[in-house]
Amino acid sequence: MRAAERVQPVEDSSVEGAVVSAKGLGKTFGDTEVLKDIDFSVAASEVVCVIGPSGSGKSTLLRCLAFLEAYDAGSVHIGGQLLGYKDQGGMRVRASERAIDRVRAPIGMVFQHFHLWPHRTALENVTEALRLVAGLSRREAEKQGMDMLERVGLVDRADHYPEQLSGGQKQRVAIARALAMKPQVMYFDEPTSALDPELVGEVLEVMKQLAREGMTMVIVTHEMGFAAHVADRVVFMDAGKIVESGKPEEVFRNPSSPRLQQFLNTWRERSI
Repeated sequence: MRAAERVQPVEDSSVEGAVVSAKGLGKTFGDTEVLKDIDFSVAASEVVCVIGPSGSGKSTLLRCLAFLEAYDAGSVHIGGQLLGYKDQGGMRVRASERAIDRVRAPIGMVFQHFHLWPHRTALENVTEALRLVAGLSRREAEKQGMDMLERVGLVDRADHYPEQLSGGQKQRVAIARALAMKPQVMYFDEPTSALDPELVGEVLEVMKQLAREGMTMVIVTHEMGFAAHVADRVVFMDAGKIVESGKPEEVFRNPSSPRLQQFLNTWRERSI
């Protein structure tokens, strides 16, 4: 979308009390509509797991909620502030990158493939943003960085480079890096899908602890057992739409839509 392209009249469509809210969210890639009129919100301390088949729009939704992808229709609010656009003459136009960064500052994001700097140690990966963005001294940043590594069980790996770490350890460093910026909400995009099966548990345990501590989280995941036991709400997506949303016990035990029933049956067959 071009910076001056008009989207729609400005109106406050944030959900009262929500940390993150989206209204009428739409996104297209070329002729393909990948998100279709999505309404979505997350309350403080709520854990929402987004599930669905590959290509259903789950990761695109998460990226639009962080404005890593510019959405084409609707709105996203973070803490009541419109993300990505501004009012100009009664119409909505793209905001400056500085303004976008300011609104999405409360978001911490953990990606599927870690995105660690290979030439920096685990501690340096965690402290880089603390020094360059938060403006902390090296000493202050390293203290906070060590606290974050302790939180994810990796103090003894502080001086190790990414190539010296397992996949699970790399992902825990990525979580520590996001936590170091003291986010109000954490986004996780398939955080265990790139891991060997035996390493998945250590990452999920860190995420379970964050949930117990009251961290607000939006998690795109294929780990159904994790979603069933940790999520406050499960959202099922298919073909760019939210098909069903509810408490885990409702979604997994009594799905109301045939498409969700089919998806869960396929998952159960693969799990046998």
